[in-house]
Amino acid sequence: MKELVDRWQTRAGVWLAMRPMRPSDAPLVKESLNKLSANARRSRFFASIGEFSDDTVRQLVTVDPQQACALLVLRTDNELPTPIAGGRFVCNENAQECSLSVLVGDAWQGQGIGRRIIQALLHEASRRGLRRMTGQVLADNQAMLRLARSLHFVVLESANDDGVLRIIRDIPDERARQRGGLLGRVFRS
Repeated sequence: MKELVDRWQTRAGVWLAMRPMRPSDAPLVKESLNKLSANARRSRFFASIGEFSDDTVRQLVTVDPQQACALLVLRTDNELPTPIAGGRFVCNENAQECSLSVLVGDAWQGQGIGRRIIQALLHEASRRGLRRMTGQVLADNQAMLRLARSLHFVVLESANDDGVLRIIRDIPDERARQRGGLLGRVFRS
């Protein structure tokens, strides 16, 4: 995956950049996580978390690129980049499916950032040949459920937990589409 995934300007004129998360992001990520509201923490981690430890943050920012993709969105219009959102998928054991998670800081919610993260993750999952993306969402997280539905995820009851819903989306095979496009051009010639 390339270093810079996306760069854009919000309606308010703030520049944001999305790139792969790195272990060196840990101090800034920890600072940003510890500024989240209790509701934002609960929506992402399904628990009340008082303070994020160094070990927890290290686990969040250190990923095996063969098994996962983690993206970070940074506010870049000041001297020190500030993490404001992030998302990841982790490949499941069958290597055809991945699990999604997304977190957008309180002040940045409702601005299309979560949509950009999920679209970038879907693109990367498709590029890797993954066939399905799933996730778990608290039933009272209506904003995330609306976003998931708008991105063609199916929302289902979870067999394991009351108050938690499953989101599922089949992923188009980008590699097959590219091969089909090339073959189609060859046979049309």
